[in-house]
Amino acid sequence: MPALHQLSSHSVTKIYPFFSIPCSTYRQNFPISPRTFSHRIYSSSSRHSSLTSVAPLEAILFDIDGTLCDSDPMHFYAFREMLQEIGFHGGEPISEEFFIKSISGKHNEELIQVLLPDWDLEKARIFMEDKEAMFRRLASEQLEPVTGLDQLCKWIKHHGIRRAAVTNAPRPNAELLISKLGLEDFFEIVIIGSEHGRAKPFPDPYLKALQLLGVSSDQTFVFEDSVSGIKAGVAAGMPVVGLSTRNPEKLLSEAGAVIVIKDFADSKLWLELEDLMKKIEAVKATI
Repeated sequence: MPALHQLSSHSVTKIYPFFSIPCSTYRQNFPISPRTFSHRIYSSSSRHSSLTSVAPLEAILFDIDGTLCDSDPMHFYAFREMLQEIGFHGGEPISEEFFIKSISGKHNEELIQVLLPDWDLEKARIFMEDKEAMFRRLASEQLEPVTGLDQLCKWIKHHGIRRAAVTNAPRPNAELLISKLGLEDFFEIVIIGSEHGRAKPFPDPYLKALQLLGVSSDQTFVFEDSVSGIKAGVAAGMPVVGLSTRNPEKLLSEAGAVIVIKDFADSKLWLELEDLMKKIEAVKATI
């Protein structure tokens, strides 16, 4: 997958002619300035220092965007094109830095407050739905799994570990990505943040996943790529493995990740899993 800035308007429009259709129905006669959206966020401090703290392991929970697949370049392109069309920031294209800081990892209701604070709510929701439709058209052609995902899924199934996907993405996005990655039969449940109380960074989606799987947070860990997702997992009482698909390792560690890996083939992950399985066997030996 190319870097965010490599998805130029010219190159993507050439590949996807539908991107040349203007979004002028959303254009306003005034520039829109972003407004900081803040709310109380649960503490990101974690009582876990490694994955061995969850022995015996019952379940693993996965975020989707940026965790199972590097989908941020497609989200970036869709937001950049549509926000420029409505005159956001005076019509200047959003930067990669702005996308990572202000957009990535947030759910759409939150993004409406960040990006479109002065818009009628229903109109803003239609705008976001159209952005997601543009993203899905891109994802249906370009999506690739994060390196090592297939190996990890086989390991999880071999050990009989429960699993769920937990995401802030709209359900149509989540279902498309899971289908494109061939994981329809892998996940037992798919939790959509907006369908279960408060979305990430609050712990509600992860707590719902634990409830539906019938497992304990003490025997479950999480894979996440965003600050908001890591904070949600930690707030739900679980250790979180951060994936640095787009965010720097330092940022993910500060959010509460017990380890940060570049992908699922990273030796750091497999050393942790090896230590975890040794501890599980040691616990079994004492029973």
